[in-house]
Amino acid sequence: MPTGVPCVVMPSDSRIDATEPTGTHAPDLPPPPPRSLFARMRTRWRSRGRHTAFKYWILFRGIPFAVFFGALFVLNGFVIGWREAYDVSLSITSPASTSSPLTAWILSVAGWLAAPALAGAVAGHVVTASISGRRKKPVGQLFDGSEDE
Repeated sequence: MPTGVPCVVMPSDSRIDATEPTGTHAPDLPPPPPRSLFARMRTRWRSRGRHTAFKYWILFRGIPFAVFFGALFVLNGFVIGWREAYDVSLSITSPASTSSPLTAWILSVAGWLAAPALAGAVAGHVVTASISGRRKKPVGQLFDGSEDE
């Protein structure tokens, strides 16, 4: 041992046990009450912005529209027939010539909107993802009108 360095040597039987309380301690507190369903749903709704743009669109726009379109298609399948519902949703036949024109018109408009919306969303995401790595200037700088170069 170097000289001049203080050294404290403890006997081997005087070890400190971390499991033993060393003094007075607070009594155990009860666990917090479970969060209500409303509070959990509010937290999930407020945190939806953490997703990427494509995932956000799929979760909060695509899935609800797909559920609506699927339910509408099933309703029309039972009301006007499955083949007729398929033909109306793809605009092969007129919804006015079906046995229930009101539900068929709603299905026809939803089918007319569904294919372009889905194809446009996927194509837009693919194009954005492919050019984002090649862009040298931020998008905001491209459209602000300043000529820095």
